[in-house]
Amino acid sequence: MGYKILVVDDVAVNRAIMRVALQTIENVEFIDAVNGVEALKIVAQQDISLVILDLIMPLKDGFEVLKEMKSTPSLWDIPVIVYSANEDVESVSEALELGAYDYFTKPLKPREMKVILPMKAKNALKSYDQQKTIQELNLKMQMDLLMANVFQQSLLSEKQQMSNAVMYGKYIPSQDIGGDFYECMQIDDAVWFIMADVSGDGVSAAMLSSMLKMEFQHCIKLLDSPDKVLRFINNTFCKMTQNSCSLTAFVGMIRDNVCWYSNAGQPYPVVFSAKQQKMQVLRESSLTLGMVEDEKYSLHKINIGTGDIVVTYTQGLIEDKILSDSVGVYDDLANCFLNYKHVIDEDCAEFFNIMFRLFGNGANKTLRDDMAMMLICIK
Repeated sequence: MGYKILVVDDVAVNRAIMRVALQTIENVEFIDAVNGVEALKIVAQQDISLVILDLIMPLKDGFEVLKEMKSTPSLWDIPVIVYSANEDVESVSEALELGAYDYFTKPLKPREMKVILPMKAKNALKSYDQQKTIQELNLKMQMDLLMANVFQQSLLSEKQQMSNAVMYGKYIPSQDIGGDFYECMQIDDAVWFIMADVSGDGVSAAMLSSMLKMEFQHCIKLLDSPDKVLRFINNTFCKMTQNSCSLTAFVGMIRDNVCWYSNAGQPYPVVFSAKQQKMQVLRESSLTLGMVEDEKYSLHKINIGTGDIVVTYTQGLIEDKILSDSVGVYDDLANCFLNYKHVIDEDCAEFFNIMFRLFGNGANKTLRDDMAMMLICIK
């Protein structure tokens, strides 16, 4: 590949010396600038690979050029080799602190012209190539993560109509992709649902969550209760991860006005009773998945009717609150739900935004954990 080396010096003889000293480097185009103003204009307009910069110049000196380059995101990766007079050690030290890649002093001795300066320039160009490669890999990784995010979001329906219920869901990863997942399906006359959270985040957690979601879809066609589904998923998860990470999950099954459920370490779901106009916290739980093979999980039930809503969510939603009040956090969540329940019928997406903003950890800051929430509204 070809390189462009910008030589910045107000003295023409010095610029010519630089060209001679660096002529052994292959595939190089030299560009001259006579002052800092001209140099900054060139680096902004052309793809410069290396800057050889005199520190003492009129109009705009080398220090000002360095400061502007290192404070401009599109320019800060360009290596800059500075030079000054032999006795000007303090200036060289200041330039290195500002971000200069390397330095040399003038006048150049014959050996420095033949060996030292070309070596410094070659090292700087190698660094430039490495930085460009890293940037290209980062860009590719970002595009891959974007596509993975689109794929993951496509697997998480935001609305699902069934014969006797409607599911609404929302997921916000703390990174581009993460390990939370939920699902709701009707199998014959039963509505099955799961809310789960794979430990960690990023690509590995997302891959595990996608595989476990498929396991859930498979096993609910074969098994008849949530506790058995959790045991099946636990054994699969233990084999997949060799007990190297954990999974929390809440599985429910609604049939004949009864919600059967089993909880493996998930935050307690809450249930809105339309008849009583109040919330009930389902405070039962068992051991987290992925810890022990063949673990048995407890099964519970609650009567449920038209207008009732089962609310499930992952740890990210209550993370901020649970640190300050681990006991009252669920009552706070129930009250927050009651205050904004009317928004569900108007705009469920806005309801989730409100809950995430007011109760969750998504209020004007970087998420520390993924957040997911799902509502099962009984018809």
